[in-house]
Amino acid sequence: MNPVHDSTIFVVGGDHGLGLLIAHRLVKLGAQRIGLIGCDVKQGEIAARGLFESASGIWALSGAGNLSSNDDAGRVVAELAASLGDADILINCLPGDNAVTDVVLKSMRALGHGTVVHVGGTCESDSGGVRVRWVAVDEDLVVANEVLARLEHN
Repeated sequence: MNPVHDSTIFVVGGDHGLGLLIAHRLVKLGAQRIGLIGCDVKQGEIAARGLFESASGIWALSGAGNLSSNDDAGRVVAELAASLGDADILINCLPGDNAVTDVVLKSMRALGHGTVVHVGGTCESDSGGVRVRWVAVDEDLVVANEVLARLEHN
Protein backbone atom coordinates (compact mmCIF):
# COMPACT_ATOMS: atom_id res chain seq x y z
CA MET A 1 0.00 0.00 0.00
CA ASN A 2 1.12 3.53 -0.70
CA PRO A 3 2.63 5.17 2.43
CA VAL A 4 0.64 8.37 1.96
CA HIS A 5 -2.75 6.63 1.75
CA ASP A 6 -3.28 6.30 5.52
CA SER A 7 -1.16 9.29 6.53
CA THR A 8 -2.15 12.72 7.70
CA ILE A 9 0.04 15.14 5.76
CA PHE A 10 0.67 18.80 6.55
CA VAL A 11 2.25 20.94 3.82
CA VAL A 12 3.79 24.23 4.94
CA GLY A 13 3.49 26.60 2.00
CA GLY A 14 0.81 24.32 0.60
CA ASP A 15 -1.49 27.17 -0.28
CA HIS A 16 0.53 28.15 -3.37
CA GLY A 17 3.46 27.29 -5.66
CA LEU A 18 5.56 24.21 -5.06
CA GLY A 19 3.71 23.27 -1.88
CA LEU A 20 0.37 23.23 -3.68
CA LEU A 21 1.89 21.26 -6.57
CA ILE A 22 3.16 18.65 -4.10
CA ALA A 23 -0.24 18.54 -2.37
CA HIS A 24 -1.96 17.85 -5.71
CA ARG A 25 0.55 15.09 -6.48
CA LEU A 26 -0.10 13.57 -3.04
CA VAL A 27 -3.82 13.45 -3.83
CA LYS A 28 -3.04 11.61 -7.08
CA LEU A 29 -1.01 9.12 -5.03
CA GLY A 30 -4.00 8.46 -2.79
CA ALA A 31 -3.50 10.83 0.16
CA GLN A 32 -6.80 11.33 1.96
CA ARG A 33 -5.99 13.86 4.73
CA ILE A 34 -4.02 16.98 3.80
CA GLY A 35 -3.59 20.14 5.84
CA LEU A 36 -2.30 23.17 3.96
CA ILE A 37 -0.42 25.68 6.12
CA GLY A 38 0.30 29.21 4.97
CA CYS A 39 0.06 32.89 5.80
CA ASP A 40 -3.02 33.92 3.81
CA VAL A 41 -6.44 32.68 4.99
CA LYS A 42 -8.25 33.27 1.69
CA GLN A 43 -5.51 31.75 -0.47
CA GLY A 44 -5.44 28.71 1.81
CA GLU A 45 -9.20 28.23 1.63
CA ILE A 46 -9.13 28.43 -2.17
CA ALA A 47 -6.25 25.93 -2.37
CA ALA A 48 -7.94 23.50 0.06
CA ARG A 49 -11.21 23.70 -1.87
CA GLY A 50 -9.34 22.96 -5.10
CA LEU A 51 -7.74 19.87 -3.55
CA PHE A 52 -11.04 18.71 -2.08
CA GLU A 53 -12.73 19.02 -5.46
CA SER A 54 -9.91 17.23 -7.29
CA ALA A 55 -10.72 13.77 -5.92
CA SER A 56 -13.43 12.03 -3.95
CA GLY A 57 -12.84 10.79 -0.43
CA ILE A 58 -10.25 13.32 0.68
CA TRP A 59 -10.21 15.91 3.42
CA ALA A 60 -8.27 19.04 2.59
CA LEU A 61 -8.22 21.87 5.11
CA SER A 62 -6.12 24.98 5.49
CA GLY A 63 -4.72 26.91 8.40
CA ALA A 64 -3.08 30.32 8.28
CA GLY A 65 -1.19 32.62 10.58
CA ASN A 66 2.15 34.23 11.32
CA LEU A 67 4.25 31.10 10.92
CA SER A 68 7.29 32.61 12.64
CA SER A 69 5.20 32.95 15.82
CA ASN A 70 5.23 29.90 18.11
CA ASP A 71 1.71 30.79 19.27
CA ASP A 72 0.28 31.04 15.75
CA ALA A 73 2.12 27.93 14.57
CA GLY A 74 0.81 26.01 17.58
CA ARG A 75 -2.73 27.24 16.93
CA VAL A 76 -2.66 26.35 13.22
CA VAL A 77 -1.24 22.87 13.87
CA ALA A 78 -3.75 22.24 16.70
CA GLU A 79 -6.69 23.30 14.50
CA LEU A 80 -5.62 21.01 11.65
CA ALA A 81 -4.81 18.11 14.00
CA ALA A 82 -8.24 18.43 15.65
CA SER A 83 -9.92 17.84 12.28
CA LEU A 84 -7.45 15.64 10.40
CA GLY A 85 -5.43 13.94 13.15
CA ASP A 86 -1.80 14.43 14.13
CA ALA A 87 0.62 14.82 11.23
CA ASP A 88 2.39 11.66 10.13
CA ILE A 89 4.23 13.58 7.41
CA LEU A 90 5.23 17.24 7.33
CA ILE A 91 6.46 18.74 4.07
CA ASN A 92 7.98 22.19 4.64
CA CYS A 93 8.11 24.21 1.42
CA LEU A 94 8.65 27.62 3.04
CA PRO A 95 12.29 28.53 3.42
CA GLY A 96 13.36 30.64 6.35
CA ASP A 97 12.11 30.92 9.87
CA ASN A 98 8.83 29.18 10.63
CA ALA A 99 7.83 27.58 13.89
CA VAL A 100 5.56 24.90 12.41
CA THR A 101 8.35 22.33 12.11
CA ASP A 102 9.19 22.64 15.81
CA VAL A 103 5.54 22.25 16.82
CA VAL A 104 4.99 19.20 14.59
CA LEU A 105 8.32 17.59 15.57
CA LYS A 106 7.35 17.80 19.23
CA SER A 107 4.10 15.96 18.46
CA MET A 108 5.85 13.37 16.29
CA ARG A 109 8.45 12.67 18.96
CA ALA A 110 5.68 12.18 21.55
CA LEU A 111 3.99 9.70 19.21
CA GLY A 112 7.31 8.02 18.35
CA HIS A 113 7.01 8.28 14.59
CA GLY A 114 6.73 10.64 11.65
CA THR A 115 8.54 12.03 8.64
CA VAL A 116 9.58 15.62 8.03
CA VAL A 117 10.68 16.72 4.56
CA HIS A 118 12.31 20.14 4.24
CA VAL A 119 12.33 21.36 0.65
CA GLY A 120 15.51 23.39 0.24
CA GLY A 121 18.49 21.39 1.56
CA THR A 122 20.33 18.09 1.13
CA CYS A 123 20.71 15.96 4.25
CA GLU A 124 18.89 13.29 6.20
CA SER A 125 18.79 12.45 9.90
CA ASP A 126 16.80 10.67 12.58
CA SER A 127 15.48 12.81 15.42
CA GLY A 128 13.90 10.85 18.25
CA GLY A 129 12.19 8.33 15.97
CA VAL A 130 11.22 11.00 13.43
CA ARG A 131 12.85 10.93 10.00
CA VAL A 132 14.00 14.37 8.87
CA ARG A 133 14.89 14.77 5.19
CA TRP A 134 16.02 17.76 3.14
CA VAL A 135 15.37 18.02 -0.59
CA ALA A 136 17.26 20.52 -2.75
CA VAL A 137 15.12 22.97 -4.70
CA ASP A 138 15.55 22.84 -8.47
CA GLU A 139 12.67 22.82 -10.90
CA ASP A 140 9.25 22.53 -9.20
CA LEU A 141 8.14 19.28 -10.84
CA VAL A 142 11.52 17.61 -10.26
CA VAL A 143 11.40 18.57 -6.60
CA ALA A 144 7.81 17.39 -6.24
CA ASN A 145 8.79 14.01 -7.69
CA GLU A 146 11.85 13.80 -5.39
CA VAL A 147 9.74 14.54 -2.31
CA LEU A 148 7.25 11.85 -3.28
CA ALA A 149 10.00 9.33 -4.07
CA ARG A 150 11.55 9.86 -0.64
CA LEU A 151 8.18 9.37 1.05
CA GLU A 152 7.67 6.07 -0.77
CA HIS A 153 10.83 4.70 0.88
CA ASN A 154 9.45 5.06 4.44
